[in-house]
Amino acid sequence: MPAPRWTPSWPTRELTVPRRRDLSALGFLAPYLGLYALFTVAPVLWSLAMSLQRGGLLEGMHFHGLANFARVWRNPLFTTALGNTARYAVITVPGALLLSLGTALLVHPLGRRWQNLVRACLFVPLISSTVALAVVWRALLAPGPHGPVNWLLGLAGLSARNWLGDPALVIPAIAAFEIWRGYGFWVIVLLAGLDAIPRELYEAARVDGASSWHTFRRITLPMLRPSLLFLTVMGCIWSLQLFDPVFMFTRGGPANSSITVVYYIYRSAFHFDNLGYAATMSVVLFALMLGLTAAQMRLGRGGTD
Repeated sequence: MPAPRWTPSWPTRELTVPRRRDLSALGFLAPYLGLYALFTVAPVLWSLAMSLQRGGLLEGMHFHGLANFARVWRNPLFTTALGNTARYAVITVPGALLLSLGTALLVHPLGRRWQNLVRACLFVPLISSTVALAVVWRALLAPGPHGPVNWLLGLAGLSARNWLGDPALVIPAIAAFEIWRGYGFWVIVLLAGLDAIPRELYEAARVDGASSWHTFRRITLPMLRPSLLFLTVMGCIWSLQLFDPVFMFTRGGPANSSITVVYYIYRSAFHFDNLGYAATMSVVLFALMLGLTAAQMRLGRGGTD
């Protein structure tokens, strides 16, 4: 009778150790996944359910089907808010992108100590209270010849403007505040992208006699493409979510000329107790943001494959 064949024990260990590691990873991830499901996934699902209802906390919620979605697109105030939000994005995203790119190109050749100083100075408005910054800017944009900005315009021979009271100027004024407040983050991201570009590429271009413009167009911009794509996508998302400056500066005025979709959602939910309609607008805004982000990602990565 042949002796039983001996089998080593290490294959069993190789099969069980990864399984133990997987269980350990799930154990460490479980608190985060639980909080993410509780505070992110659950509210999204709840908003989807509420978008099919009408009413609020006072009168109660009643099933309304898809009628809210048809009502959203027939509402002229919602289309006005959507148009204002698009105007904010059109002004803010290209303005912040050009300003941050120019600043990053100027700061990058400096020494590391000066770069860190500029990073800290530019990042201060982003971590400061939006309310405090809005109070300061509201004082700067005060109407009349005694407002600081209008006083500087008077020195240049220009007339004073009512920056936050003129329907034609209120959106550019708030967009300027948003660019100033947040473009420091854009500069930091672009400086990190410039640091990641190999110096050998610039040295080879210099040996070949390439000009500064050709170096910028053929090396710097293509290598910064992932950073620029990230900032463009995030900038559009942040612009579509604009709320704080509108609430602090104008409350949507004058004559709804500065109202945004998020501020209209807030007003519908908490001023008029119409939670179902507010949830419907939030779902529509989420769909628009998702479609815009997907389109930007596809266009931005079209030439990289």
